[in-house]
Amino acid sequence: MSILSSTTFKRILSALVALPIYLYLIITDSFMSLPILLCSSVISLICLYEFYLVTDKEDNGKAFIEVGLFAGLLVNVVMYFFAFGKIYGFGRYIGIYDARVIMSIILVFLVLVLILQIFKRPIKGGVYSISVTVFGLIYIVLSFSHIILIKAMANGIYYLILLNVVIMINDIGAYFGGVFFGKHKINSPISPNKSWEGYFSGLFFSIFSVIITNQAFISFYSRDLFTIVEAAILGIIISIFGNFGDLIESAIKRDCFTKDSGSIIPGHGGMWDVFDAMIFTLPLFYYFLVLIGVP
Repeated sequence: MSILSSTTFKRILSALVALPIYLYLIITDSFMSLPILLCSSVISLICLYEFYLVTDKEDNGKAFIEVGLFAGLLVNVVMYFFAFGKIYGFGRYIGIYDARVIMSIILVFLVLVLILQIFKRPIKGGVYSISVTVFGLIYIVLSFSHIILIKAMANGIYYLILLNVVIMINDIGAYFGGVFFGKHKINSPISPNKSWEGYFSGLFFSIFSVIITNQAFISFYSRDLFTIVEAAILGIIISIFGNFGDLIESAIKRDCFTKDSGSIIPGHGGMWDVFDAMIFTLPLFYYFLVLIGVP
């Protein structure tokens, strides 16, 4: 029990220190909204770096870290220019944006990685090295950088707060539900310690948190984001796919015989450990908002 208390204390202390900084970066519109670019770049690139270290198999293949991080920074910058170009009047610097801009970065990045593999690395492990480098860029950076697109939407701040609240409450509910009530293991080879009680606790609190947060926005800020039915459905979707994000990270770490992606955040592990659910849900949430017509 003492170990549990120590871990819980570290988690809470880390949240008290990091959460205000994170909230400021996603909420403020100061400095032409550059803080959201800083937030997305720092988090996604640290997560990408941790992913590259976790998947490092030395002579059997490893990512091209420097090239991957540089390409990740470019993806974030392009997302920022697209999202805020019209708002701040510098859209002309990127021209007409569409999916081809991101695709061109990825393709040029792929060609560069292929060239480096041929001239700088042995043939052994080449396919693995290239695949890990490109996959990390798409899976982590391209996904997480959707936080910039959401921020630039109408009521984008409120959508980001809601998404973060739901994912956090889902994680807390699942954690404490598993600790205090977990008796029936899911028996997944990926996460053998997770229980059904923990999972359904997270699901319940996820639905509850969407409804309550949405009602709070209506009552205090006159921001009616979703109906109660939409909020409940959204809570289910975020919980399910947030858990998938956690399972995907766990599967990758287990395949690489790693427990935590890093130790940058005491009590939580690495940055990737903290934002694994956000990485998976951010693009889904963004395109859901686009689908229902949020400008």
